[in-house]
Amino acid sequence: MLSAIINKYKNYFLIAGLALWLFRPTGNDFYIVFVFLYFISIIFNKPTLINNPLIDIKAIEIIIYISLALITTTLFMKFMSFGYHYLDLGYDHHLSINLLLNNEYFNKVYSISGFGDHFSPSFVPFIHVFYMIYATSFWLVFLKCASVIIFTILFLQLNKKLAPIVLLSYLLFSTQNISAIFWEFDTTSLVPALVMIIYYSIIKRDWLVFWITMIFSLGLKENVGVVWICYGLYFVFIEKKIGFGSILAGIGLLYMVIVWYVVIPYFAQTTNNVASDINLFREIPLKIKYIFMAYAPFFFLPFLNWRWLLFTLPALGINLIGKPPMYSGSFHYADILTALIAIASLVTLTENFERIKNYISELRVLALFPIALIVLIIPESPMQKFVRYYPDEKDRAAFFELHKFLEEHPTQNLAVSSNMSPLMDRANFEIFVDDSRCSFNNNAEYIVYFDQTYRNQVHLDECIKKIKSSKVWRKVKKYRSIGLYEIRS
Repeated sequence: MLSAIINKYKNYFLIAGLALWLFRPTGNDFYIVFVFLYFISIIFNKPTLINNPLIDIKAIEIIIYISLALITTTLFMKFMSFGYHYLDLGYDHHLSINLLLNNEYFNKVYSISGFGDHFSPSFVPFIHVFYMIYATSFWLVFLKCASVIIFTILFLQLNKKLAPIVLLSYLLFSTQNISAIFWEFDTTSLVPALVMIIYYSIIKRDWLVFWITMIFSLGLKENVGVVWICYGLYFVFIEKKIGFGSILAGIGLLYMVIVWYVVIPYFAQTTNNVASDINLFREIPLKIKYIFMAYAPFFFLPFLNWRWLLFTLPALGINLIGKPPMYSGSFHYADILTALIAIASLVTLTENFERIKNYISELRVLALFPIALIVLIIPESPMQKFVRYYPDEKDRAAFFELHKFLEEHPTQNLAVSSNMSPLMDRANFEIFVDDSRCSFNNNAEYIVYFDQTYRNQVHLDECIKKIKSSKVWRKVKKYRSIGLYEIRS
């Protein structure tokens, strides 16, 4: 009797568990109850996702679209809750607005050419068009959201039956990709969409779109040459076009080497500039963990076909040989890698679906492996991110006060806290707190800050104490939700 009931509702146990996890605002683990019931249904009955996929896939698609809505809404809400900072959204915004207003692509905070840090020749004119319409960092987040949405839509077109399963891992279960999605902004935030467009254009044999996208992607950042290497390997080992693939891979590798060691040092104009900190054998245990966490959310599917695994390895390798943050699993560094792994996972799942189906039908316990794996590595849900960045009354008041202040003081030089930098409407500002720095340029006429930050709260608090005790600065009492000090005359 009990077995019959569990079998009858087995489709809903997994979906209910997934929905409860998705919408949990506080991180409770009640969803595990339904996952456990699904475990039981697998032991006593045939696995759901294999034998009756249509019902589940439809529900999974709904969950994907809801998740996408939560993700994009949260990314825009972070503006009002001061969830972005100078590194990296404020940095790219500062460069873009300085180019627009002062006709120079130069970072005034670090006193370095924008190309002396990262080489982005295709991104600069591209974003400049948007800033000519209206100068706001809103465009950067808009483009990041557009990249995720484009990737999702095209990915679903590849295989409407199996793509939603892999897409769940990409959007919800990969801790590295979740970090990349919610981390600030980087020019590589656009790469997931471009990687998907390139693959889609190859399938459709649309070579005009292929070449436009490939060339544009190469100019986004110096390390995007790895995309050329990955697709070069694709043509060599999968499409058997050895000459063409070798040329693509060679161009990508040569481009990265020249930009790292010639172009960037030239624009940096310093003798000790380090474009890339290459070290393969540093912190091996952390790198092994990084590899595991990169492929585990995708159930190690690329390992079923060495050619598709090879397709992902250059992007993995570029992170493993880089500086420690690149293989930490945090920040934005996995955005290229996870997009490639998702594509490789879907193709290998499609190729091996019948074999996987037969194995699981014979050995039902195998169906427990991917679900148990996900439960073990599961990151924060989109609803948890939504709740964290939802702007409260103080956030909203500070947001509108800041805009009012900027309108009333359109030309003054400002020193601002890092969490305010993405909201600046001018290029003549500096950051008075960045990591452990707490310094002020003599040109600053006002200090503006918001006292709550999602990063380096201790450093911000220390700087605020320094400002309050200073005899150089005087508090402006007109504004209550933001901290505002003017230089004493």
